[in-house]
Amino acid sequence: MGVMDDAHALPNDLNKCHQLLLAAFKHASELERVLDETAASYESLQAMHQATLEELSALKRWIYGRRTEKIVEGDGQQHLFELEHGSPAASPLEPRQELARPAGTARRRRRELDLDQLPHFRHEHDLSDADKQCISCGRSKDCIGQDESRILEYVPAKLEVHVYIRPKYACRYCKDGVLSPPPPVRPIARGIAGPGLIAQIIVAKFGDHLPLYRQEDFFTRHGLHIPRSTLCDWVQAAAELLRPLYQRQKELVLQSPVLWTDDTPVTVLTGGKEGSRQGRFWTYIGEQHPYSVYDFTESRARDGPAQFLAGFKGYLHADAYGGYDHIYLGSNDAIREVACWAHARRKFFDTRDSSPRDAHQILEWIRQLYDIEDQARLVSADARRELRVSQAEPVLALINTRLAELERRALPKSALAKAVWYARNQWRALCRYTEDGRLSIDNNVSERTLRHQAIGRKNWLFLGSQQAGPRAAILFTILAGAKRHRIEPWTYLRELLLRLHDDDPRLDEMLPDQWAIQHPEAVLNHRLEESRRKAATQSSRRRHTRTTSRHR
Repeated sequence: MGVMDDAHALPNDLNKCHQLLLAAFKHASELERVLDETAASYESLQAMHQATLEELSALKRWIYGRRTEKIVEGDGQQHLFELEHGSPAASPLEPRQELARPAGTARRRRRELDLDQLPHFRHEHDLSDADKQCISCGRSKDCIGQDESRILEYVPAKLEVHVYIRPKYACRYCKDGVLSPPPPVRPIARGIAGPGLIAQIIVAKFGDHLPLYRQEDFFTRHGLHIPRSTLCDWVQAAAELLRPLYQRQKELVLQSPVLWTDDTPVTVLTGGKEGSRQGRFWTYIGEQHPYSVYDFTESRARDGPAQFLAGFKGYLHADAYGGYDHIYLGSNDAIREVACWAHARRKFFDTRDSSPRDAHQILEWIRQLYDIEDQARLVSADARRELRVSQAEPVLALINTRLAELERRALPKSALAKAVWYARNQWRALCRYTEDGRLSIDNNVSERTLRHQAIGRKNWLFLGSQQAGPRAAILFTILAGAKRHRIEPWTYLRELLLRLHDDDPRLDEMLPDQWAIQHPEAVLNHRLEESRRKAATQSSRRRHTRTTSRHR
């Protein structure tokens, strides 16, 4: 009976059995699809979570952490890979020895003030005749030596009024006219401001980042209130007077076969409903013609650099801004892109926490490239190119191979994938610096030039109008030339304001490099010596690091 009951319980209709099987299979397929979607969603959430953590870590480092991208080496650390052949080291790392220092010497030598560059005034102090008599025997005391003390003093600036008296002469018989000496040269026609005062205002605003309202208070403390509107008018007139020299530097910079460029934002007041907008300062640094020219645009559109670079032919160092792509493509290979390894390195530096092994390996190879540049800096351009071909190109090949491997296995939304994509997308331009010894491995020189504007906008905050941008670009260019050639800026600018009134101003004589040759007394040679000593110290430290690592 039990067997018969079970038989009756089974479905006797084959169609119904087939429908049950189809329903079960469909249900299983649906469960499998949901499981696959859940797994994919989980992987996506994991990638988003990791990307969010990396972004949060980068923001926290930007707000609270150190801005420097140096990797501080501790005890037991050295180069991960040999520099000579660019191949990974087979032996384990050994501790790095500290630099030998004589016993009792400080880690950093105390920097002494170089007072010999300043004017000296001698003040003789002597005893009275009575004090020169010996109180015991009454004879005159003999001078057995002298002590010398030096005091560094400050003499505050002051405003002066120079009155020019010009007598007038006429013949009372012929009455053929009146003659008088020519009036003094004024930078601003019928203006009361002298060249020294205008030069001081410009250097303080665009060189020392002192806004005009602070200068207004400064002059008031010195006995005269000069409204800031008047100061603005003087700055505007000076910029128009200096425009021909600015245009001449621009012409020469565009003739250089190698340029460096970069941009930085600045707030511009526009009035009306908009209130303000973001403008841009661009810098263009020449290699053959040693000038740093600024340009101002009201946006970051590609029209700005395209218009400035019209007619330029040569190598252009720039970042990965997409607006340059149209310039490269439209030049028919007349403008060749040179990318920046500092930007590429920064991408991998930000992945040290999420992908430490891969990030540090790429960073070490990039470090080897910079060690090669440290050696190449001391030789000629032709020797520099040969050194890069023999030593840098093998390291670049290793980096390219590893980037191709990382591109296949890195998570698409991770910081490592973004760093790899950046380097792979810019790879040809990143390797171009090995073609010519005049090129540089990065674009840091233009970033350092724009640091002047970055510091300035923290003080004067914004440009008062759209017309103020081009005027500021002119004045920044003039002061950048003085800084690049280590000219005392006030002296240089004062003479420019006087000479540019001539009908034949002879602009080439007023170019900063030519003017420095004609006026060696205005060149700050001690600043050049300081820069050379600092560069030599850094080069010696890096050379010691390479030597120590190679013998480990």
